[in-house]
Amino acid sequence: MQLLFISLRLILGLILLAAAIGKLLNMRAFQLSLGQYNLPHEKVLRYLAPIVELVAGLSLLAGEAVVISSLVSLLLFISILGLYMTMYGKKLKHGCGCFGSKKTVAINKFEIGKIALLILLSAAVFALHLIHCL
Repeated sequence: MQLLFISLRLILGLILLAAAIGKLLNMRAFQLSLGQYNLPHEKVLRYLAPIVELVAGLSLLAGEAVVISSLVSLLLFISILGLYMTMYGKKLKHGCGCFGSKKTVAINKFEIGKIALLILLSAAVFALHLIHCL
């Protein structure tokens, strides 16, 4: 059980770290991606999202504040799922904004499924940490 927890925690941390680095290395692509969602406070999110992902990812990799980091990732992925649901069936010509890519993405069942798996991964890390600590 301990090995499973560590493996899932590291996988989640690496995913968040890769997403943050992708956004930070290509802020222009991420800015264009965010613009497609018509979100309020887009300028704040442009900088806040990669920082939150970076801190949560590094925290998970280091094994520090795992409950908070996994909860933050869970809320982040649930928010992304909500955004995807509002864009379902549409093509995002500037990409989804996930890893700083500009590649066109169609929001479909496959994309929803990927986010659902990330939600499950975050929830599993959160739950396993609670179980392990009790």
